[in-house]
Amino acid sequence: MAKDKQTLGQRLFINRDFALLFWGRLVSQVGDGVHYLALTWLVLDLTGSGTALGTMLFASSIPMVVLAPFTGVLADLWDRKTIVVAMDVLRGLIILSLAFIFRSGHLTMPILYVATVFSSLCGVLFGPAISATIPGLVKKDELVKANSLNNFSRAATMILGPVLGAFLLGTTGYFGAFFINGVAFLLSALSETFIRFPKMVREHLPAPEVSPSRQFLLSFKQGFVYIWQNVGLRSLIFYATALNFLGAPLMNVVFPYFGKEVLLLEAQHYGTVQAMFPVGFLVGTVLVGYLTKKFRKEALLTSGITLQGLIVVMVGTFALPAVYSNAGLVNTLLSLSSSLLVIGVLNTLVNVPFQVMLQETVPDSYRGRVYGLIDSVGQMLVPLSMAISGFLVDSFSPASLFILSGLITAGLGFSMASSAKIKLLYAQEDSLATDS
Repeated sequence: MAKDKQTLGQRLFINRDFALLFWGRLVSQVGDGVHYLALTWLVLDLTGSGTALGTMLFASSIPMVVLAPFTGVLADLWDRKTIVVAMDVLRGLIILSLAFIFRSGHLTMPILYVATVFSSLCGVLFGPAISATIPGLVKKDELVKANSLNNFSRAATMILGPVLGAFLLGTTGYFGAFFINGVAFLLSALSETFIRFPKMVREHLPAPEVSPSRQFLLSFKQGFVYIWQNVGLRSLIFYATALNFLGAPLMNVVFPYFGKEVLLLEAQHYGTVQAMFPVGFLVGTVLVGYLTKKFRKEALLTSGITLQGLIVVMVGTFALPAVYSNAGLVNTLLSLSSSLLVIGVLNTLVNVPFQVMLQETVPDSYRGRVYGLIDSVGQMLVPLSMAISGFLVDSFSPASLFILSGLITAGLGFSMASSAKIKLLYAQEDSLATDS
């Protein structure tokens, strides 16, 4: 019986260490979702100001944009297990502190700002350390499954986080939501202490006798030079930055504006439509393992981006007044829901091959720095694009914004498909996989 259970566990979560990492990460991500909802409502309760909320969310993004390249260096220099466990412990203590400060009646906006920035910083340190560790916990032929499970975790977070957060706020109030969430982070840290993290490869790192400050600067420079000299990786980062610049405002500004202000959807109808995006992640998680065996990973990546762009163009066509005004509520909900569902599936078919390629081609001693730089560069223009999109939705029709963004996205997908540099990068991955 024990053997059967172990076999079932391996089928579901690959191995013991990855299973512990998966559950710890899932708890952390759901906790982030709960914390985001509780924080949003609390700021509005304290201030009633949309500006205050926007400023709070902007403050939470600062560590990712500014510090991610440097935290990636630490993920290569420091013990990754220590980073992962310590960051969950610190986030747990920060959120527990908020719970007790709120209960004492002394919680103020400055305290929330400080707690939000430090909690976000913990997440920025946590991310590269986790991403750099995964290839050492599973075999190369299990990387697709491992990243599919991570994608499943991401989808579950998007669904469970707001639902659980609303339930906790409704039943326990702010104190209970913060308290339970803080304890959850500590339990996540406890599970991570039992993970047998792989021994880090110290090649391509400065000599230990170099002073810590000098070692840090040399490590950062090495990571930047590694990416700059790898023309295929450099090209992928450029495309990822452009796609994030286009995609983030579409999903977070233009689409909600179209649903609420143009279609006049009720909250429950819009929530149902929006939920189809993470459901698409779940469907994509089921499909991606099969599809990566049938098609080349770069083909899935580029076709997934191109098709997402074309679907956004279709949404833009639906957003024309002559179309949506004659569609009716049922057809409107079906059209938008199916579009977001397919985009969620395609998003998985883009992200998983991309992650696997990085994990197979980037040496272990560079992974933290590469992931940190990619996260930072990919996100640094998102706040700007969100600000610009707020102006654009007041100046142009949602249909024109959808169609233009969709055409540019599809064009980027075609460009990536014809890029010799990206083909060379994936050929390198195939060569490494064959050698192993």
